[in-house]
Amino acid sequence: MIATLEKERIETDRRKVLIVDDELGPRESLRMLLKPDYEVLCADNVDDGLSVLSEATPDLVIMDIRMPGKTGIDGLRELRALDKQASVIMLTGYGALETAQEALRLGANDYINKPFDTDEMRELVSKFTEQSRVERRRTKMLKELQDMNSHLMEDIAKKDHLASLGQTSAEFAHDLRNPLMIVQGYVELLTAQLEEARVMIGGDYSQVTDYLEIIEKNVHRCCELATMWQSLGHSDLTSCDALPISQLVEDLMVSVEPLIVAVDAELEYQVDHGGKLVHGSRPQLLRAVHNMVSNAIDAVDPGRGKILFCVETDDRDVEISVQDNGAGMTSDVRTKMFEPYFTTKDDGKGTGLGTVITQRIIEEHQGSIFVESDPGTGTTIRIRLPLHQP
Repeated sequence: MIATLEKERIETDRRKVLIVDDELGPRESLRMLLKPDYEVLCADNVDDGLSVLSEATPDLVIMDIRMPGKTGIDGLRELRALDKQASVIMLTGYGALETAQEALRLGANDYINKPFDTDEMRELVSKFTEQSRVERRRTKMLKELQDMNSHLMEDIAKKDHLASLGQTSAEFAHDLRNPLMIVQGYVELLTAQLEEARVMIGGDYSQVTDYLEIIEKNVHRCCELATMWQSLGHSDLTSCDALPISQLVEDLMVSVEPLIVAVDAELEYQVDHGGKLVHGSRPQLLRAVHNMVSNAIDAVDPGRGKILFCVETDDRDVEISVQDNGAGMTSDVRTKMFEPYFTTKDDGKGTGLGTVITQRIIEEHQGSIFVESDPGTGTTIRIRLPLHQP
């Protein structure tokens, strides 16, 4: 019998479940149970099920173990060769424990006996469709990172003149390093969460989803930076628009959280933006503010660091300040801190470009930057930017 695609009237982003079972009764029971919440696709044999899998990319496959011709175990082997991210639940009506255990070894996520309990089935379907979505997003982002890196390397290889740009090329590396460090931090947290979820069946994926959203934002930021630098010499790098201060603060909070966790520091926010806007380039201003907080994190002692991030506005300007309780700076260091390549950090931990980049961006946005610091008293850096005037 030809496979049938049971496409319900649903939104295109609803989760997909593929049911592969030669028996009409269980197949229809599952279809009726799941169709209110999922897009349900059905097939009555392994070959037709694999054909549907290739076309529709379901989030979950529910497959009977015992079927005439190719068994569910045969189908599972071929399925895993086609799709490693789709979750699989195996159905057995014979209590064949050894066969079910073999299915788990071959990559099935779980098995359930016929006749199944409807509440248990709903719970498993909800859990494993979400797990597949998470895994597909993670895989997609890793591929985007690999593609972006490949394209950048090809672009650099084609443009010999980049070798003569000196500081510009170094700034490029500096800018990409920050969001990539954030991506790396959340990938590590995500990996730990996924490992825990594999160990304890029925894990909560809400935190994993949050991590994925943060990773996605920083991957997007990497792409923005790459696009901005690839357009060097061809367009205005500081093209501006009305930017909500609240959006800038939210982006910053997401980007610096893993850096704060890494040094076990405290970061306090005192933000009063009044819903106002600045006239600026979002990726450029985020670069500048991120550099301010990143330098403060580097300046504090792990486990004892305290950083205060403040935003205040008046009728004309917004003032953003970052205060830390680090060692502070001598007057000689303060004098040199805006010189390219000057750094007090250990070798390999700083480029001496963060403050240079920040100063230039603020000045390009018609703003100003001020530094207050003395040895033993910590450092406060303030920037003032004009508000957007409609």
